[in-house]
Amino acid sequence: MSPDTLIAQDQARTPMRSNGLFARTEDEQDFRRSEWDYIGARLRSLGLWGTAAFMLASITDFTVLGASPVYFGLLALRCVVLGLGARLVQLGRKPEAPALQCLSHALLEFEVAILVIFLLVVAAYGGAVDYHAITALLLTIALYAYAPALSAASLWLGPAFTLVFLLEAVFVLHAPAKVGSIVAVLLVFANFAGWQVATQLNRIQRLNWLDRQRLRREVMERLAAEQRALAGEENLRRLFDTTPVPMVLVHQPDGQVLRYNPAAESLLDPAGKVRAGLVPFSADFYADPSQSAQLRATLLREGRIGPLDVQLKTTDGRPVEVMLSSALMQFHGEPATISSLVEITARKNYERELQRLAHADPLTGLLNRRGFFGHAAALLQTARSGGETMAVLLMDADHFKRVNDTHGHAVGDEALRQIGGVIQAQLRDADALARVGGEEFACLLPNTPLQQAMDIAERIRDAIAAHALHCAGVRVQVSLTVGVSLVGASEQRIDEALSRADRAMYAAKQAGRNRVGQMV
Repeated sequence: MSPDTLIAQDQARTPMRSNGLFARTEDEQDFRRSEWDYIGARLRSLGLWGTAAFMLASITDFTVLGASPVYFGLLALRCVVLGLGARLVQLGRKPEAPALQCLSHALLEFEVAILVIFLLVVAAYGGAVDYHAITALLLTIALYAYAPALSAASLWLGPAFTLVFLLEAVFVLHAPAKVGSIVAVLLVFANFAGWQVATQLNRIQRLNWLDRQRLRREVMERLAAEQRALAGEENLRRLFDTTPVPMVLVHQPDGQVLRYNPAAESLLDPAGKVRAGLVPFSADFYADPSQSAQLRATLLREGRIGPLDVQLKTTDGRPVEVMLSSALMQFHGEPATISSLVEITARKNYERELQRLAHADPLTGLLNRRGFFGHAAALLQTARSGGETMAVLLMDADHFKRVNDTHGHAVGDEALRQIGGVIQAQLRDADALARVGGEEFACLLPNTPLQQAMDIAERIRDAIAAHALHCAGVRVQVSLTVGVSLVGASEQRIDEALSRADRAMYAAKQAGRNRVGQMV
């Protein structure tokens, strides 16, 4: 019976919906139980980092709303998300997959809570719709690409959220028709593309799981036939030759490759160097040798690994991303390892691009607020280990609202891009620059004492003051007010230093703008 016929039979026994999920609840539960290591890790990551990012946004709430009843109401709602995120992390840490409904409801409640509170935040903030549309777009993308789809209802969150946000943009934010239509087009496209990617990824994951299940059954059946009929090597050769999934059989004690199928040769030796005798085909095809040793130790301890994402290398040194599953077995009475490799290079590139977009300001290409705080945490840890001093700059373009009011937002946007470029040109390679507000920029200066930070701030201020911006045929002259602060030796986060820099900047603005203030 051909491999295609076997795959068709497996799919017929395990029907799937158009959204890529299994039609039968028991099949979906079996899939989640088998793939729980991957799904649980995604849930833990979503509950932990999603909640952290959402709670950090309360800083923006306070900046915009102050210590008002509305702020404390939103803070209470964010604490609800904190509880739901903790529940998601707790479920993700369970050694076995919880009941299907319990898991789906927990994820759905977490996602719905974030979306509803975001809509309330938009209503509380008010202002221009394009400011909120960026976050709405990122939330929509995250719904499809980052959060695992555990129920059919979760896929409908994106369209429902988009509809409510657009209604809010029209009736609450009173968005102009032109801006509203652009936002609508972007969100509709994000939903369309996200739906396609999510359903395709669901289907690929489940088809790969079915294929692995089928392959596992075939391997066991054929190995049993080998013991009964003393024809195991021929049977294994046929299995390898017929399956479309790259497979490699390795002798466990010395790592010698015993057999590989044409699909594995096509994946790992596209130039045919092994067949031509130019290079040996060994098990050393991991891009990171330390990862190879770690996975081998786990395999020997637990008897199987995967599916997990690893980076391999071809015989000509090209990296290739795969989803790896390996299991211990006996081949002719000797310990061996059989591995299946599913190429996921396109998916990994897509995930990396989403990760980059989540931390980048779409207007200037600099770090956004989320990326700034993430980078700050890493730099702060490095500074602590090395006993270094780190400075923080907070910069605001003076009277920038006049630029938008006089020349329009297109000129204002181009001015912000050029301001970011001028500031970046005054910084060192190790410094990190971010756009953290409308016309507000922040900079991290590692290993920088206060006086040197003041000198850098003055250099930036002078460069902006001396630089005439030419935007769409319009000459724009702006100035910067800069606040400078140092991160205290006992401070574990950047927040206090940033707050001091903000107060220093405010004092400098009160003193006449276009100047540098400091607060240690």
